[in-house]
Amino acid sequence: MERKILALLALIATSFTFAQFPHTRVYSTFDNLPLTQSDTFNNGADRSSGFTHYGRFFNNEYDTTWASWSGWALSNRTDATTAGYENQFSAIPGHGVSYTSNYMISTGNGAYIKLDSAGEISGAYFTNTTYAYYDMKNGSGFSKQFGGVSGNDADYFKLIIKGFLSGSEVSSVDFYLADFRNADNSKDYIIEDWTYVDFNNDGLNDVLVDSISFSYESSDVGQFGMNTPAYFGMDDFNSISDFYADGLDFPTLPEDTYDNGADGAGGFKVSHLFYPNTYNADWQSWEGWSISRQYDDTTVGYENQYSSVTPIMYSTGNWINHNFHFVNSGITNEIRTPYKLNGFEENIYGLTRIPTAVQFGITNATYAYLDMLNGSSFSKKFGGLDGNDPDYFRLLINSVNNKNEVVFQDTVYLADFRFSDNTKDFILKEWEYAEIRSCDKITFE
Repeated sequence: MERKILALLALIATSFTFAQFPHTRVYSTFDNLPLTQSDTFNNGADRSSGFTHYGRFFNNEYDTTWASWSGWALSNRTDATTAGYENQFSAIPGHGVSYTSNYMISTGNGAYIKLDSAGEISGAYFTNTTYAYYDMKNGSGFSKQFGGVSGNDADYFKLIIKGFLSGSEVSSVDFYLADFRNADNSKDYIIEDWTYVDFNNDGLNDVLVDSISFSYESSDVGQFGMNTPAYFGMDDFNSISDFYADGLDFPTLPEDTYDNGADGAGGFKVSHLFYPNTYNADWQSWEGWSISRQYDDTTVGYENQYSSVTPIMYSTGNWINHNFHFVNSGITNEIRTPYKLNGFEENIYGLTRIPTAVQFGITNATYAYLDMLNGSSFSKKFGGLDGNDPDYFRLLINSVNNKNEVVFQDTVYLADFRFSDNTKDFILKEWEYAEIRSCDKITFE
């Protein structure tokens, strides 16, 4: 199953977003699996050997001699503050995804999920347990403080997720539950929120599997193996993202009007993406993104800054169409996932990955288009009087990861007069599509 969002942008820039929501996806939230009471857990002491949910088996092994367990445990514990092994069944957020009660805790390298039959799987949400989180943050008698006393130790704690089909490995993705390897210590982190991980690691396609395995790797290794507590939490298995689903709350705007952020909200959220905005009340000016339902391809000048040069397009089928576009102003800008959503505290930049493939269609704003076509008192006519000036207006679209590294860059020319054959010179007036790869944010320059 392919998952994607299409957006149309015009630069200064406008954006038009389509979001497709699969109606047949079945995902495990674990909230309809029974627990005897609130703030408790089931670690397999009943010798049930695991949990079955919607045709997916989550293994569990319980040792009655040592009252120990491995594999999966079902929990609704809420303790996000108590350090140590006795709090091994709490996830560090203190709740499930979207503040639901139940979630899974896993320990040991033998954890797996077995499907009744092969199926297409997307991903799930992961986080640290409270036990592992505080052991890495502060250290303990068994494991070190991540980063060391100086904060410079290149520590990490990695979860390795592998998909299998008929015994053959078909996918593998690494998810860092903690990462202190960055030369800039301010970018070191220990996961403390529910974070979406795509099992196919491409943000585009589900992966066909019949089983999934989970294992660990840590920089903190001693004589008897890994010292870091081998635990993680998981919820909403085979979901896409609550950021994605939350996009049903689209902005509304009357026809032939715009919103340039004068309310000081700081931006606009559409689907799982957030478009930042900065508004200066003293100058009644803005930069970043504005939202608009204006279309005027003939009026020149700054007063027509909110119009796209070509109408937005509507898709048919199971797409949800929005009757607005975004206008972008500024030399550089970005689109990212929301920092705050459904009551979550602000995340460290980049910890919530953009889970869904995004493709942007780009064209000019009317203001920019007519300025380049005719020139103005502020800007030149592209090509000059004789049409031979090698002018151009270029946009770089960067897919950026959580280390602030560009993992992919696409280029769209909004105008290009560099051809020796002037008949090939152009100012963009159609939708030109740019490619985005799986990333933590998208930047434009």
